[in-house]
Amino acid sequence: MINPQGRTARKPVQTFLPTTIFPNRDLAHDRQRRGALPMATFRGRPAFATDDWMFEQQLRAEVEAEGWRSLREKLAAPQALPPPAPAAAAIPADFVDHHRAGSTILKALVRFMLAGFAGYLAYLAAVDSRLGEFEIWLAVGSSFVVALALSMFGAAREFVHMAAETMRWMLLIGVGLGATYFAFNWPG
Repeated sequence: MINPQGRTARKPVQTFLPTTIFPNRDLAHDRQRRGALPMATFRGRPAFATDDWMFEQQLRAEVEAEGWRSLREKLAAPQALPPPAPAAAAIPADFVDHHRAGSTILKALVRFMLAGFAGYLAYLAAVDSRLGEFEIWLAVGSSFVVALALSMFGAAREFVHMAAETMRWMLLIGVGLGATYFAFNWPG
């Protein structure tokens, strides 16, 4: 048990050596030897090994243990369930995100045709401006890439969807008319 009220007076330790090898440590065999007083007695005990310091550390440990115990008890007790989250606004059944619907291949073809048309317009402008062959290639390539990238944003994206839907119906009507033509004009 630690004595927090007072300190006990230490007797000078008899050692064989004139100074101790390990200050603040009294070895059992050093107590039986003759010699000078240990160095620790002249300079006093350091602040971290006093009885007050050890008592403070013991109190801190007990307070921390009490805190952990109360935390375990509080977490072990059943807690009330949180109130249910409000239901998210339901999406109407007739709402369809047309950017996720439709044929991806048709949209890609429309984007490619739009970028090709932009490249063709850049080619016409570059030839009309009498640029060199390398500059024509740069104008065509850059306008193709820029038109392809811009077709994925904003109003151009809406236009791509509309053009893809139009292309789909044109293909269906074309296939239907072609099948009708071949059905009535097939030699045989």
